[in-house]
Amino acid sequence: MNKQIHRGSVLPAGQKVDGLHAVLAGTSSRYPPVVFEHGCGVSSEVWTLVYPEIAKLTQTLVYDRAGYGFSDPGPLPRTSDRCVEDLRRLVEHLGIVRPFILVGHSLGGFYARLYAERYPEDVAALVLIDASHEDEIRGLFPIPYLKRQRLSVRLYGLAKHVARTGLLPWLAERRWIPGFGKFAAKLPEQAENAIWTSVFRANSLEAAESEYNCFVGETGSVPRSRFARLPLAVIKAGIYRPAGSPKPTIRQEVERTLYSTALKMQQLSEKSRLIEVEGSGHHVQVDKPGTVIGIVKRLLELTRAENNSSSCTNGG
Repeated sequence: MNKQIHRGSVLPAGQKVDGLHAVLAGTSSRYPPVVFEHGCGVSSEVWTLVYPEIAKLTQTLVYDRAGYGFSDPGPLPRTSDRCVEDLRRLVEHLGIVRPFILVGHSLGGFYARLYAERYPEDVAALVLIDASHEDEIRGLFPIPYLKRQRLSVRLYGLAKHVARTGLLPWLAERRWIPGFGKFAAKLPEQAENAIWTSVFRANSLEAAESEYNCFVGETGSVPRSRFARLPLAVIKAGIYRPAGSPKPTIRQEVERTLYSTALKMQQLSEKSRLIEVEGSGHHVQVDKPGTVIGIVKRLLELTRAENNSSSCTNGG
């Protein structure tokens, strides 16, 4: 989507619900609502190129998990169970019509799978965007990749301590953090300012450290079930191209294994699609928002058609 359309956009105001910052947009309609779950180390602003378009059709919910964005810190450790139950309470408190479409990115995709497994009656369809998978923390990946996962936990911890000195927020205020500016500049201006403000706070980094530490250490539940005939879209950043050499590099081996995990997620449902998005980095909803919007719109139509069919069958 053309970024210039969004630069001056005024996004809906958020509200605090039991300490969680949530933004409701759109209104209930013939389509199910859509709930968005962000990844680790960011905030709900990553959805601002996507949810306003979906809100033209139905109600949407984006929120910051405990500690992230403008939400209050939650109890530690931030296990998968705590994150899933927080979302469940939020949905109930806000009275979101169920079932809804659940969209999860990265570690948020891992939580979305667990939510759909635990509360199948809540979920009409599932979208997993470059979602984390339990294979990433087991011996199925190359050793250097597994070491990098553990290093990420330590880096979040280090950043948390630096943030508490005030240095990271000071640098973020001046937008002097290398690499982040290019990513943030793709967002609408209001969201860009908000994400610079929120991501480098100590609370946000502590939440990221705890969540990722729990994921790497498998503290908390890990989803294990298939979803039978639940409509499922698995979106993978980039296109996997097998190595031409009989001895692939570590990077090629990681790419192969990531593709394998995407296939495993696709196989969780009989009604699933795997969509590879060329030219996108890990944040597909920021790099290629139109692709995500199109997929969610197709699922809205599919679920509406299925509901109509079910109503006719029950009525007949």
